[in-house]
Amino acid sequence: MNETAVAALLVAALVSLSLGKLVIRWLARVHALQTVYAYAPATHRPKEGTPTMGGVLIIAGVLAGMFVWGWLQREWLLMLVIFAGAVWFALIGLLDDYWIRRWTGRRGLEWKAKLALQTVAAAASVYVLWHAVPTVAADDALAVFTGTDSLGTRQLEFHWGYFLLAVIWVVGWVNAFNLTDGLDGLAGGLTALAMVPLCAYVGAFAGAEYAPILLGACLGYLWWNVHPAKVFMGDTGSMFLGASYGLLTLRVLLSQPSLTELVSFALIGGVFAMEIVSVVVQLSSVKLRGGKRVFLATPIHHHFELLGWSEPTIVMRFWLVGALCASAGMLVSRL
Repeated sequence: MNETAVAALLVAALVSLSLGKLVIRWLARVHALQTVYAYAPATHRPKEGTPTMGGVLIIAGVLAGMFVWGWLQREWLLMLVIFAGAVWFALIGLLDDYWIRRWTGRRGLEWKAKLALQTVAAAASVYVLWHAVPTVAADDALAVFTGTDSLGTRQLEFHWGYFLLAVIWVVGWVNAFNLTDGLDGLAGGLTALAMVPLCAYVGAFAGAEYAPILLGACLGYLWWNVHPAKVFMGDTGSMFLGASYGLLTLRVLLSQPSLTELVSFALIGGVFAMEIVSVVVQLSSVKLRGGKRVFLATPIHHHFELLGWSEPTIVMRFWLVGALCASAGMLVSRL
């Protein structure tokens, strides 16, 4: 990671940190406040009324870091494509966090409507990202995936089958990050850890500089979000982070389509994947086994809450697992 990337990281962190008090007051003033689900653990009741939509702090930090990078390097295109795609998801989160409640009085978007909007946003973002870089034939890229080609870095030509898989990839990470955002500092800290190995791609792939910028923005945000949190990121933040991870890793996969990289990115986001898999397993068990559950509650961090673990203990241990996953992913990418 070069000096410009470090400077962008620091600026992103300082901006998201320094805007904290101002943004928290504004969120309270516009009544963007947390509501707690009836089935949430009892320990969540004191969180009711805490300002939410704090993801705008992360977005502001990323914007500032991008400005520094663009000013010093004059290289914006792919980073802007990734950011713009993530902002689309942040707007869906904003609709869910605030506008639906204000317009209708309901808690938020229905899951089917949310998934439909996510799919549209992912399709548009993936399409633009795919066409922002040079391509090679899809048949040749298949050889790269299967390990029968040794021509090195290539850009995957647009193909509808691969396009569908890419959309699923992005939507999957968006929902994984969204489900992980349930405890003070959990999603923000895990995102920061996931960005560390992705910083290694800076200089190798245009657009990869987004990783240290997002890392810095998350670190600044965590100042206000660690237990006891003064602000929550809301769907505005968690969807932005999930889309950022999905699009950033997809950008690398498009230029270096290999099973090794795919496994590496799945490992780096391992805790997020564990959270969404726990929900799928729980729902499947309830439907297929006559209401029987595998976990006390899902996403899985709630399971540990009901086992009696304190919130800071869960977050710190999940961070430790996230650090191990990031390390394992980094190791696999070097194989």
